[in-house]
Formats: sequence, C-alpha cells, structure tokens
Amino acid sequence: MNRNISFRLKSCTNVRFASYNASSKSFQKRKQLETPTADIPYKIGSYASLKLPEEEKVSGLHRLVGQIDSFAQLKLVAPVRDALIKQIKQSTVLRSQNFISSTKKVKTEEEMNGLIIRPTPIQVETIKVVNSIRRTNRNELKVFTLAAETGSGKTWAYLAPLFHKLKTEELESGTRMEKSQIRSVVLVPTHELVYQVAEVVASVCKDLDLNAYRWDVDSNFKDFMGAYRNKIDVLVTTPAKLMSLEKYDDVGSLKSLLAGVKFCVIDEADTLMDKSWINDTHAVLKNMRSLKDVLFVSATIPSEFNKVTKKFFPDSIPITTPSLHRIPKAIEFRNINASVPPYKGSKIKALAQALYAIHSDGTELGYEKRVIVFCNEKKECIKISQRLETEFGHDVSCISSEDAVDVRRSKILPFLQYPQLLEKNQKQTMKVLVCTDLLARGLNFSGIRNVILYDVPKTSVDLVHRAGRTGRMNQGGRVFMIVTDKDNSHVKGLPTVVRYKRRLA
Repeated sequence: MNRNISFRLKSCTNVRFASYNASSKSFQKRKQLETPTADIPYKIGSYASLKLPEEEKVSGLHRLVGQIDSFAQLKLVAPVRDALIKQIKQSTVLRSQNFISSTKKVKTEEEMNGLIIRPTPIQVETIKVVNSIRRTNRNELKVFTLAAETGSGKTWAYLAPLFHKLKTEELESGTRMEKSQIRSVVLVPTHELVYQVAEVVASVCKDLDLNAYRWDVDSNFKDFMGAYRNKIDVLVTTPAKLMSLEKYDDVGSLKSLLAGVKFCVIDEADTLMDKSWINDTHAVLKNMRSLKDVLFVSATIPSEFNKVTKKFFPDSIPITTPSLHRIPKAIEFRNINASVPPYKGSKIKALAQALYAIHSDGTELGYEKRVIVFCNEKKECIKISQRLETEFGHDVSCISSEDAVDVRRSKILPFLQYPQLLEKNQKQTMKVLVCTDLLARGLNFSGIRNVILYDVPKTSVDLVHRAGRTGRMNQGGRVFMIVTDKDNSHVKGLPTVVRYKRRLA
C-alpha cells in the first residue's frame, strides 16, 4: 500500500473522523434528533420510501417472540430441526465472531459445535405463522410478506417451514411421491444470490434426503431435465432464467413444468417486485397453478412494493420484527466530512484516509481485513477503484453488471468466505470491494467489519441494505459515510438516529 500520499493519515485508534457538529438552526429539530424515546420514523431524501404494516396486524407476533426461545418449541419435524441446527452451526456468521473482534475469546471447534442455537425473532414468527394449520381448505393459497432487518436470519426463516412442509408431505404420502416434478421454487434477483442460496439449500437437502437444483448460467438443460425426471424438491433460480425454460421443446409449457410447485419464495422481494423485474416475477407465479404458500421476503418494505403486493395479493399476511427499518444495533455509524481539511472537498482523499485508518487501527489482528465501498452509480465505481489502486496502492476489486457472472463471483468470493489467516509476522493486508448495492443485495458477507458509503444513499431503502452488509447477527461493525457541506441536514443527523435506534422512513 502506498503511504506517500499528499495529506496526513492517522490510525483509527487516534483519529476522530471529521464529522458534522450536532448543532442545528432549529432547536426543535435538534431535540427531535437527540431524544432517545422518539420513534417518529426518520426520513432520508425528499420523500418517505419505507412503509410499515398496521400495528394491530403484527403486535401479536411481536409478543410471540418473547414466549419462544428454542427450535423445539416451534414443532418442526425432527429431521428438519436437527438439520437446521447443524447447518446454522456450520455455516452461518456465528463462526465469524472469531475473526472480527480482538477482545472476545476465540472459540474452539468443540465449543462452536456445542453452542445452543436459538431461533431469531423473524424465525420464530415465520415458522409459527407459515406452519399454522389451515382449518377449512387445506389447499387454500396463503401469501405472506416477511420483512426483517438485515442479518437477522431470514434465509433460515423461510427455509425451515419449506423443508418442514416437504418432509411432512413425504411422510404422509409414503413412497408414492411422483417423479418428474418440481415441488418448490426459491426466486432471487441475481446469479450471485442463486449460487449462495443454492449452496445452503443443497447442504440441508443432503441431510434430509431431498433433491436440490440450481438453474443459472452455469447449468445446462440436459442436466436440468435429468434432475427434473428424478424430482426436484427445491429449485433455486432467477425469474428470467426460469422463464427461459419455455424455449426448450422438451418442456412443453411452463405451466405443466411448474404444475407440482406448492411452495414459492420470492427472496429480495422489494427488488423482484419493482418495475424492472415484476413482469417476469408475475409471469412465473401465474404458471404455478398448485401454489399453497407464497413468501415475499425482504429487509425493507418500500412504499411502492407495499402498493404492488396489496394490489395483487390484498389478503397477504404480514410478518415483521420490531427492529424492521432500523440500522442493526451492533453497527457504529460515523460521518466523514470531505469539505473540511485535510480533504478540502475531495471525497476520494477522504475515502483513502478512511481506508488507511481502518488498515492501521489494530483490529482483526492476524487476519486479512476486508472493506466494502458502496457508490450510487456504476461509472463511479469503476473510476474510484482505478484511483484507489493506481494512486493509493490498495488491493481493489470492482464489480459491475458488465462483468461476466463467473468474473463477478471470483471478485466477490474473498468477501463471502471467512477472512484469510495471515502468516506469522506477515504485515497486515486488506482487500477492498467497490460496488453498487444492487449487485451486493442480499449477499451474506462473512465477518465484514467495515463498510464505507462513498455516496450518500438516495433513499432509506438503499441505506438499510448497504449498512446491513456488516453488523449481521449482532456481530460488531462500522459504517463510515462520506458527506459534504452540500448534503442536507437529514444526512448530518444520521449517526444520532442510528445511535438511538430510530426507525427509518
């Protein structure tokens, strides 16, 4: 890393990042920001982009969380419960606690395996509601809107009832399960997410003697048909990729191919139901004539998404957590004002100093550090990554939609895996990933400690998703947002809003 840059750099242990003063022209505005009990949703930008369900529809669920503290109480079939706990111990962010904190005692493999795994609030609510017995019509279609803060365990929240229903149906039907069918589908917006979710699904399916299949750019039709004829219990794909099956003569019609699908998950639903994706998503759902359960899953409920789901599914059942639309409590949020010395209006200099300070702050000792930098525009990502590499000597990767899927995957992989252990006496190293939030949406970055927002997010939706790449499952994290004097007063108050756990609007 090039340290001979034209302005002073300091370690995080000694530096106070330049930030906005708490002063405000309006005493009432300052009072609103600084009152810890204030729960008026805080708006970013010129309009409120987030919507909450009616309190009376979710208050009972929120009370339920305090009554259940074990998976045994959720009455999952035993094989599903055991497989679920096993996979959570082996593959979730829980293991990354050994890497992101220098103050916690490192747990041995035996101690990790001996951890008591308890369901998170969204897992308690989702499993109880989705698995509730239909009292009149067993084939009645039920639609659920599942929303919870980033890093809260939403993937396991929807996979648990999915696997429970698959295994229950098998137990009830004995050996009479038909071949040549798809039983459930998980839809996600990007091929990176297809790969991530399919990997989790395949691990659980192996323990439950179920068949999973990933249909994406790496798949070929011959393999797909072979899997289909042997029964696909869980298919993971994108809406557009699933629609592409219509072009093959062997398929006949998408309606017949999807005739056996009873359970469908639309993950990152706020993306898959926006105007760029909704036609494909809706077309896929219309071809699933046997559906009994549809789950829309997201970390946010944008206002437009709320309107669309109410239009198509007016009787949908909301499942949310009390912390929805709040930045996770484990995150430390700071502003860096690029308008003051030594930056003098240069955001790239402010970014370079922040990166050097993170590199030198004495945290994550013995492991390679990873930092994610978010920009609002794709062209900005490319320009920033080039300058960080050529002018400041950082190890930088930039991902954009122009990259081939396998190229994007190779760039992201170091950030999805646990951090690399450094050789004895090896100098501290650090990797930087520069991207827009869409390509990183929903990805489970493992033990990422630091996120930098190069641009102020345009909406609360963007802020929630970007900040949520760290601080997952109550693991500590830091978010640094680069601002200037031109940014409005709402931006200046964000660190206080996060500290007091204010909800975003």
